Amino acid sequence: MGWIWSYGERKFKGDVKWKLKLFDSIVKGILFYGVEVWGYREWKEVEAVQEKYLKWILGLDRVTPGYIVREELKRNKLRVETGWRAGRFEEKLEKGKGGEIGMKCMVEKRKEEREKKRGKYLWRGGMSELAMREWGENKWERLRERDIEVDEQERGEEVRRSRSCKGYERVNGLPRYIWVCKRNEGKRLVRIARWRCGNEERGNRYWMSEEERKCRLCGRERETVEHLRRECDYVREKGERGVDVLNEDGRGIGWMKMIERLRKEREREREKE
Repeated sequence: MGWIWSYGERKFKGDVKWKLKLFDSIVKGILFYGVEVWGYREWKEVEAVQEKYLKWILGLDRVTPGYIVREELKRNKLRVETGWRAGRFEEKLEKGKGGEIGMKCMVEKRKEEREKKRGKYLWRGGMSELAMREWGENKWERLRERDIEVDEQERGEEVRRSRSCKGYERVNGLPRYIWVCKRNEGKRLVRIARWRCGNEERGNRYWMSEEERKCRLCGRERETVEHLRRECDYVREKGERGVDVLNEDGRGIGWMKMIERLRKEREREREKE
């Protein structure tokens, strides 16, 4: 996937929408090879590829939770589409329209194994085989819509319970700073995304030691956005406090730049000491 990244960076730079189209048109085509056979099941390896790509788009750290970056870009898990494709293909075979090879594959697969995987997929959407038959022709489209709703609910619950991104602010639709960003504003987009998704604060990194989680400026309390905005003495001496940040339109980007500059200055001061 490396050449996709490099091509997208050279060609589209800060244009997130085109980078997502690049993923949907090329990477998905490779990931979904044979999806009609394995699509009912959710594969962590497949989901990890998408999450890694989304983190690259926004310039986020590797430790950023996948549900946070999917919420920021409003992307569903790939399982939504793989299950839908598998169901549509199976329905096509049952009607005798799938071709000779497809029919042979259908026969060779053990019925118990196929029904078990399909049953789990239907259960995830709160459906049964009987209810599916009553839905008629558009049953797979309707089930896909329900699967999207389930995925959004699960993602929202994970965001609310998040320990590493407690200050994350959910919005309806793509955040404004993303869809108004121009191709030559890639650095601005990355900076806002990193602050919104918790990459610029150490206080919520529960896997680090208590000393490592302290503010890099004052060295007293845990480093969180709230601490930097209202409590950090070093910020009070050097610049503004109480600035509105983490919103969807990128307000406070000047404050973000100031904090990053102060961190570099503070690091140089400590090196001299």
